[in-house]
Amino acid sequence: MEKITAQTGAIAFIGGGAMAEAIIKGILGAQLAQPGEIFVGDPTPARCEYLQKTYGVQAMVDNKAAVKNAGLIILAVKPQVVDAAITSDLVAAMPPQATVLSIMGSVDLDKLHKVVPGHAVIRVMPNTPLAVGAGMTAIAPDSKVSAAMLDAAKTIFGSCGEVEVVAESAIEAIAAVSGCGPGYVFMLIDALADAGVNAGLPRAMAIKLAAQTFAGSGKMVLETGLHPAQLRDQVTSPGGTTIAGIHALENRGVRAAMYDAVLAAMARSEKLKGK
Repeated sequence: MEKITAQTGAIAFIGGGAMAEAIIKGILGAQLAQPGEIFVGDPTPARCEYLQKTYGVQAMVDNKAAVKNAGLIILAVKPQVVDAAITSDLVAAMPPQATVLSIMGSVDLDKLHKVVPGHAVIRVMPNTPLAVGAGMTAIAPDSKVSAAMLDAAKTIFGSCGEVEVVAESAIEAIAAVSGCGPGYVFMLIDALADAGVNAGLPRAMAIKLAAQTFAGSGKMVLETGLHPAQLRDQVTSPGGTTIAGIHALENRGVRAAMYDAVLAAMARSEKLKGK
């Protein structure tokens, strides 16, 4: 695959945590850039040393040095520390033509334009399965983002999962479904595994059965193109065991709980933004 750095120039990360590492792993695994073309600014020397030794990237505690020659700057810090991490001195060190890409959850484009004024900005909502190459990422560019930079962003996140380009107005709902969704799924896997243990299965086997069932079922939805209800009908015999189990789930309000979970996540996101 052609290296995206021909379009983007050097790529800099501000923040070298788990999500940044997953993106770096995807970029290098797909041979989209050379390790020497990736720079990471992180305040923890041990983390910088780990990233350098593991991936060969240029990692340093000086954020200004990390961004000074970058064409694409990826903000990968926690949303609550955005003002402390993205300082005016750091912004001044960014090349004026650099595009800024943010994976900072609840930080919207309006806020990003205030944090990095004058730069083209891409708001990105990934999720944690990015770490195993199975992420779901939504990308919302502003009007200044070039077609080449948008393609580069799609390629980067496509190297570690699936990508959709969306209007920013959809991001909050997407975050509540796929951004928070792994947490919901982990809880459901844990619950199904517990039920298996209660039914007499060994813990390790129950977890494997539950996790693979979720993984395989999701793959069927994606690869067949069938509505989940159609696939459910295919495994639900009249008067059988599956419909009995589904009846119990409906009685316990599992479907309604999913509605409530998404709405609660959206409400909290609005609160975090101070709206």
